[in-house]
Amino acid sequence: MAPTSDTAEFDDIAPTYDESRGGTARAAGFADQLAPLLDPALPVLDIGVGTGIVAAELTARGFEVVGVDLSPGMLARARARLGHRVAVADAGRLPIRSASVSQAVSTWLLHAGPDRAAVFAEAARVLRPGGRYLVIPARGMRPTDDIGRIVNELEDRLDPAGTRQDGPEYLAPTAAAHGLSYDGTAAERPTTFEISPRAMADSLARGLFTGAWPITDQDERHILTETRTRLLSLPAPDTPRTRHMTDFVMLFTKRRCPREPARVR
Repeated sequence: MAPTSDTAEFDDIAPTYDESRGGTARAAGFADQLAPLLDPALPVLDIGVGTGIVAAELTARGFEVVGVDLSPGMLARARARLGHRVAVADAGRLPIRSASVSQAVSTWLLHAGPDRAAVFAEAARVLRPGGRYLVIPARGMRPTDDIGRIVNELEDRLDPAGTRQDGPEYLAPTAAAHGLSYDGTAAERPTTFEISPRAMADSLARGLFTGAWPITDQDERHILTETRTRLLSLPAPDTPRTRHMTDFVMLFTKRRCPREPARVR
């Protein structure tokens, strides 16, 4: 498939992507959340492997991980970490045999613009009956502090249909429509970080989510400028806020046929 504008955006931000999202420390935390939910005796498919930073942490914990991503720029960094166990591929058109995968993961993928129905359909296709798809959302629980309220409103105005929201209320119905049962959340991990309103405004000027959500339309640019003005109008705009979020794993399971017995490993 030919690269898209979104792919080009990820190619551009690949050199700074890991640093802008918590680096190795946060990736290790994600791996610690995923590891107890995975079977170390079975390969793991990382859908949207990105730079491979989480996959590398899972590998260090004894898992065999293979990954796909549509961005060559991101994948070049994954290849440096994982060797030839990665490939350029669309998450909505996986080059993988049907019913050949027991477990798959995605970290911070479904907010970034892919066709979520296609991703879940493909996950359901490649998973064996009873197989699991573990998803760590980027925006699953949106912050409600003073910065969060303003940025949440920005997202709602830019995306009124919620196509970039990746919480359970958005993903579970789509997954169910494609044969994946939502089994709830697991491995919740509170996290904190600090950022000032001015730093957030500057970040938005470089592109929402540091480039992963490109702003190109003139009306969108106007909304973004208005949002930056509101951030800078908050009290003490240069004072960092301690912001609270929760990283968690969403569990999806490929439904079995009604009369199919569970596999015994």
